[in-house]
Amino acid sequence: MDDEPASLGRKPFSVRHNRFRNTLRSSDWDEFIGLVDDKQKIQFVYGRLLAEDDTATNGDDDDERNSCKNGDKALEMKKLGTECFQNTDYRKALNWYSLAVLHCPQTKDWLIQLSILYANRSACLYHLQEYDLAISDIRQAFDNGYPAYLQYKIHDRKARCLLATKQLKSALESFRATMQALDNSNLSLDQRRKRQLDVQVMLTMMAKDKNLKNESTQAERRKVPRLYGKQNDAYPAISDAVSIEYNEQEGRHAVANQNVPVGKVLLAERAYASVLLREFCHSNCTHCFIKIVAPLPCPNCNRVAFCGDLCMKIALKSYHAIECQLLPTLYEATLSITCLIAFRIITQRPLKYFMDLQPKLNLTQRPVKKHEPNSYVNLYNLVTHRKMRSAQDILHRAHVAVFYLHCLKKMNYFTNCNDKTRFLTDDELFIGSLLLHNLLILQFNTFEVSELQQQNNEQQTVFIGGSIYPTLALLNHSCDPCVVRYHQGTTVIVHNIRDLRAGEAITENYGPMFMFHPREDRQQKLKIRYWFECNCIACCQNWPTWEEMKMDTSLRIRCTNCLNAIKVKIDSMQFVAYCKICSKNTNLLAALKVLQDTENKYAVAKQLMDKHDYENALPKFMVLLSLLHRHMVPPFRDYHLCQQAIRKCMLSFGNKK
Repeated sequence: MDDEPASLGRKPFSVRHNRFRNTLRSSDWDEFIGLVDDKQKIQFVYGRLLAEDDTATNGDDDDERNSCKNGDKALEMKKLGTECFQNTDYRKALNWYSLAVLHCPQTKDWLIQLSILYANRSACLYHLQEYDLAISDIRQAFDNGYPAYLQYKIHDRKARCLLATKQLKSALESFRATMQALDNSNLSLDQRRKRQLDVQVMLTMMAKDKNLKNESTQAERRKVPRLYGKQNDAYPAISDAVSIEYNEQEGRHAVANQNVPVGKVLLAERAYASVLLREFCHSNCTHCFIKIVAPLPCPNCNRVAFCGDLCMKIALKSYHAIECQLLPTLYEATLSITCLIAFRIITQRPLKYFMDLQPKLNLTQRPVKKHEPNSYVNLYNLVTHRKMRSAQDILHRAHVAVFYLHCLKKMNYFTNCNDKTRFLTDDELFIGSLLLHNLLILQFNTFEVSELQQQNNEQQTVFIGGSIYPTLALLNHSCDPCVVRYHQGTTVIVHNIRDLRAGEAITENYGPMFMFHPREDRQQKLKIRYWFECNCIACCQNWPTWEEMKMDTSLRIRCTNCLNAIKVKIDSMQFVAYCKICSKNTNLLAALKVLQDTENKYAVAKQLMDKHDYENALPKFMVLLSLLHRHMVPPFRDYHLCQQAIRKCMLSFGNKK
């Protein structure tokens, strides 16, 4: 994930930072380099910016007005939605009504219009058989003051939605409410009688059933799969089959403490902080990232959307309460998503939380006795590579931190703040130092959140946002990773994609994989992006790429004694092979028999996968991979084809468009 500010936008932060750097003299650089802690660096940047009169967040009032609601625009969208609805294009009508809901002001003068928009959208959802969402919109229509003379419509629609979802007792109550609401309608006498007759027929039919009850079929979000075995006592996000260990060379890293069969859930972790990419702000929930069918709007801006009341309430009570008015300023700065996550880490908690936590923030790279869920301490102790950084790098990030600090001051995150004084308060300096620390951490520990989208009959993984996962970040890299990860909302799920032996490192992949990139390319990318030289087995042994494996005419049979590879020519007539490592013989017949069977087994599983029947394809691929792993040693083309198929099947269980 790119860590540097983008160059797009009218006032990119990079332009302002370059201007700031050019104001610094040699003596200023000497002073900055001599500063010993982050608070001093924040004060240095803040003071210099104040002297240059460049401390303001440079928010554009016009932009902020444009981010507000627009009633006229909402009415235009409503009209387009109604035209589509009348033409029975319910999907397009739904989209127009949703945009109208997002733009409609939530002031007293506009609440009736908002209620009508919700009611109209509920009609689209009813026709699209999205009954639970239709019921939710009907509730919103009532809550926003839907006109009494029209209420019979949505009572009746709610009743029919409840019938469709087998909530029979509630449906009966809604039909009765429909009958009462008809008395307040402005229908003609004949129209009213006709509707009353229709409702009475439904009431009579339902009254005959003495066992009316609700059998709610409300769709639930896919549950996060359970961890393999039990929850780890020290690190609750991982299985107890995994241990976090430490040594000077590898730092903290994950190791299997027992044999683990392929396909098990080794980690399930909710994001500590997440930020959705701007282009998905209306199609996905700002808080949980799931795809939205009928978005709920922020009451004050049209720049974000939520999947439901719960996500909206959480956001409005935490980070969005601060960020709502700042979004034009934040977007205008065109800083990367990692920078926005650094800011979100602060905005989602009140100042008191961090001040109370201050005594516990002692940097350590050692494994902890207890990794407290949702604690900033877990995040604070991730690697920063601070000693490897240049003064220019630290200055740049300190400037970003001061920019965000001003945003917080603007939104009264601090008490009694004064923008005119040259000196920051202790609270402001502390939060500024945390912002800087977050920026250092996130360069190496941010994870992309993705969803599967259908493109040209192929499923493509699309990057929709970024998150920070303090436990997942402890897994080291390998160009031949033993796990795959996918997301359900902003929760990350990690499965192993090969059998693991006790004591084996559990590694994931930070980007380049050996099948697709030669060693030199991988090493260069990792060194530039993550500042380390990879020493995984694929790099140390210079494993062949996918194309190079096609040319390989040998088999890598697993020695039955020491489990290392014995190279055997494909056309060899041998039935016994000698292992040069342990000096023992291995019978090749079992391995050769497995290889004979794998082609047909792979074809059967692939046929299911190609039909998108991933749930039935996955166990077949896992059985096949276990057989291959028992008898073969990677790199081996069939082995990695099977692994890639398992990865594809598992990704299908994550976020989807």
